[in-house]
Amino acid sequence: MTKEADVPAPSEPKAGQQKKTRHLRAPIEIRIEITIGPQSFTATSRNLALGGVSFETLEKLSVGDEVNILLYIPVNKELELLKIASQVVWVEDQDGSYMVGAAFKKYAPGDLKRLREWLLECVRAQKEGRPIF
Repeated sequence: MTKEADVPAPSEPKAGQQKKTRHLRAPIEIRIEITIGPQSFTATSRNLALGGVSFETLEKLSVGDEVNILLYIPVNKELELLKIASQVVWVEDQDGSYMVGAAFKKYAPGDLKRLREWLLECVRAQKEGRPIF
């Protein structure tokens, strides 16, 4: 059975077409918690998708690091927590901090569906000019 996070990327666009992204993604800032081994720290997401998240941190991570990411999803004035096993796929040095991209590898049962529904609502709200949370 193929996980949705493993769907192959679409082929390169033809001339005049825009490249499509692999997953629904949006520039959403929410609190996240990253755990690597015994160390945990919080950060703020910069971009969130079904396939992963980017965030800025003072912590130095390396490509290939296995991390657990806890997303704090605001839903109806409360927070839902989604814990996702992830892997660091890129790191950019930002002169004292790091922008990090982590790919989601394994969701808890039902969490992919919850994240998809929440992201769709956020994208709709952004397109309509409404606050997303």
